Amino acid sequence: MRTLLELCGVFALAATAAGCVKGNPDLAIDAGFSAMGGMLAVADCGYSVTTYPGAEAPKLAVQRFGTDPTPRLVHLGLVGDPKTSVVAQWRTMDETTLASTVRLGVGANLPASALTDVRTGLEFAYLSTGGQSVRMHQAHLCGLTAGTSYSYQVGSIDLAGAEHFSPVYTFHTAPDIVAHPDAQVVLAFVGDSRGGYDVWQQLIAQLQQRTPDLVLFSGDAVTFGITQFEWEDFFQRAEPLFATVPMVSANGNHEDNAINYYSQIALPGDQQNFGLDYGFAHLTVGNDTPEDPTAITGAFHDAIAADFTASDAARWKLFMHHQPIFSASTKHGSSLTLQQAWQPMIDQHHIDLVLNGHDHDYEVSKPMVGNTVASGPDAATATVYVVAGGAGAELYPNGTQFWTQYSESTYSAAIIEVSRAALTLDAFHPDGSPIQTGFSKTKP
Repeated sequence: MRTLLELCGVFALAATAAGCVKGNPDLAIDAGFSAMGGMLAVADCGYSVTTYPGAEAPKLAVQRFGTDPTPRLVHLGLVGDPKTSVVAQWRTMDETTLASTVRLGVGANLPASALTDVRTGLEFAYLSTGGQSVRMHQAHLCGLTAGTSYSYQVGSIDLAGAEHFSPVYTFHTAPDIVAHPDAQVVLAFVGDSRGGYDVWQQLIAQLQQRTPDLVLFSGDAVTFGITQFEWEDFFQRAEPLFATVPMVSANGNHEDNAINYYSQIALPGDQQNFGLDYGFAHLTVGNDTPEDPTAITGAFHDAIAADFTASDAARWKLFMHHQPIFSASTKHGSSLTLQQAWQPMIDQHHIDLVLNGHDHDYEVSKPMVGNTVASGPDAATATVYVVAGGAGAELYPNGTQFWTQYSESTYSAAIIEVSRAALTLDAFHPDGSPIQTGFSKTKP
């Protein structure tokens, strides 16, 4: 992988990465450390966890402890069905603790003594800038009940019997819309925090107040994907939200497919192009910055098209990727490459809402079919494109084009509410004040 070559200065991935970590005595990495990636089946979940080159293969945790096993940077992700599973992820203060335990209980805000379902997690390390080894802990919690709140904490009990656990957090699983056809879910939508973590923290606080069920992040969390200290700032500021609400992310051009990105965020499928159902919404995620640019019209196009086809019957269809197909900003503007490669299949499958970042402003398009503003009956099946790349990175000038319904150069995040009958999006500034124009669509 390109980033591994940059980090280690080697010329072949076949070489072990032990030399990449020399000179960092705190790590005590075994001499056989290999950063070739790998796969581990999670029997209780019915899927496998895969790491990319640049990281170790995932392994079941064992009772090995470093100097400080205190958990930090707790956050949730998704790999399996959101109705019945979630992934808890964390780091420890040291990088050599391998023990990974989750205590779980049914119900919100339970005391630690009530968390009697104890599960063992997995761990792996990956290589970041300067040969720094970063160890991730993951616990894949499956067999859960839909529409149910759970309390949990992560950590371990060391060999002397001392406990090293996080605070108790609460999350809830996605609803079963067959059993509960009146279910409504709330999705947070935000992107482009890189370098602006004070604004990011303000938006996190605003999102917490709006109690989302799932966070959709459209990419560019950090300035350089291999810069670990920015990732730690990103996750630390967001921990109050991310420890209770899972995040689904798209790769941005600033993540640049770095191993830091794929190692720290648990995602479904190949972690680049995938789909999932959450309530009455089907979300498709695409990677529009692949390492091989030909994938835009090749393998990645085909993977996205396959997910669109498989979800054609979904009540509401959302598509999230990083670079906007329609943007009136004078910084980047519309991606003509993606217009040509991806918009035809967006139109074919009548995607309701496309979510992007990349341009650091807030924009809502008129309903679009091809390069035409739809009107009359055609507007009912047309697509609206939303750019909300204002999570902290420096703002870009906004603009207007014939497709523009609203644009503003502002920091922002948005809330998307989804029920059987309606799909709405409302955006707001970091102080919580509403942005003038959002999105609303109903179906009989």
